[in-house]
Amino acid sequence: MKKIILILLVCLLFIPCLYAQESEFVEIEFVSDEDLLEKQKAPFRIGDRFFEIGFNAEFIVSNNYLSIGEIFSKTIVLDIDKLKSGFKFNFGVGATPLYFNFDSHKGWGFGMSLNADVTGILGISGKLLSFNETEGDKSDLSGAAHLSAEFKSFFHIQNFKVKVKPALYYTLAYIKPDVSYTFLNTAQGTEFFIDYDIRLYTVFPMEDYPNSFKLTGTPGFDISLGVEYPLSKALGLNKFLPFLDFDVGLDLVNIPIISSTVRDYMDIKGKFGSDEPFYVISEDTLENEGEEGGNSSGLGSIFNNTYTNSYGVESVKMERPFKILISANWRPLNGSRLLTITPVLGFSISRLYLQPFNFEGGINATLDLANLFILTAGINHFDQIWINSLDFSFNFRAIQLDLGIDMRSQDFIKSWAASGIGVRIGLRFGW
Repeated sequence: MKKIILILLVCLLFIPCLYAQESEFVEIEFVSDEDLLEKQKAPFRIGDRFFEIGFNAEFIVSNNYLSIGEIFSKTIVLDIDKLKSGFKFNFGVGATPLYFNFDSHKGWGFGMSLNADVTGILGISGKLLSFNETEGDKSDLSGAAHLSAEFKSFFHIQNFKVKVKPALYYTLAYIKPDVSYTFLNTAQGTEFFIDYDIRLYTVFPMEDYPNSFKLTGTPGFDISLGVEYPLSKALGLNKFLPFLDFDVGLDLVNIPIISSTVRDYMDIKGKFGSDEPFYVISEDTLENEGEEGGNSSGLGSIFNNTYTNSYGVESVKMERPFKILISANWRPLNGSRLLTITPVLGFSISRLYLQPFNFEGGINATLDLANLFILTAGINHFDQIWINSLDFSFNFRAIQLDLGIDMRSQDFIKSWAASGIGVRIGLRFGW
């Protein structure tokens, strides 16, 4: 099985490159009439690199309650009414310490990258925060850490640009939560408690760490596929209506083939409060309970916290978030690369969320000034977070600096009040 996967991987990466060189049906974008005309009109434009190496990093944090200004103010005002919708918090760190790309400028290319990412998610139920009556209401506390090696290639088949990106990934850690809240008024009294059972799976046993260390997890394999098609050129729209110059694309991201496996876990299980009804204890109540042997408890039982900590082995299969995205690249200025508008629509499936299915999409606009300065602004909803972003690229052919910043939140209105931020930086070297 492993040999078959290796052979398929080699075929996906290298056979398309040979096909792109030999096939007479390949459309080579950089020598099209439209591009040649644009180059003749442009007094200056930095050429695209044949090869490049680089690195990038990203840090994100967001919530749906407090803005950055409110957090760093002298006095923090908490509006309890706003907590009725719940409190959500996301944290993430990602880095690509090394990547390499090669573009033949003849319709094919390939590359590879090494990546690491950590994601943390907290979602506290609004019913819990507002002390509403309910039974078994769930809250969210999850996260994961991955290492991956990705290989990619692109090639043309007639007018279609095909993108293939297989990846080998390793799940380093995974938090599996089970947190529920109950608040009920019954004839016997009030029941109030929070049950929690949180398992932290890791790629090595934590019980004996750091005295001993051994890897027990296994890597996984997924593949991303994409295709782009110059629809307006195929239909001839751009000849009669030059502002209707656009390509369409379809991307399938992280199609699971083999799941990564983690086996060793640390389990924290407990209860805050008590499932025994409680009420205010008076002297008469104490006398009656003493005579009748009652089990009811006083208000102090609300603050009981009992938990156990244990270690064990259970095999859990992990996949990276799967996405299907449809996009378009529209160049409204007579097909010029000066301005490109890119709408995106799709959905994702991720086991890190209580609701794994989520619609995604947004719109981005890119201003390209001679490939020297590139500015991209976007409003998007990805991974259940609204993101309003600005990305800058300063390209001097041999070196390129990429900078990005965004305001984000799980709530659309709060995303404009900077209830979270994202920061990105990257460097590219090549020619």
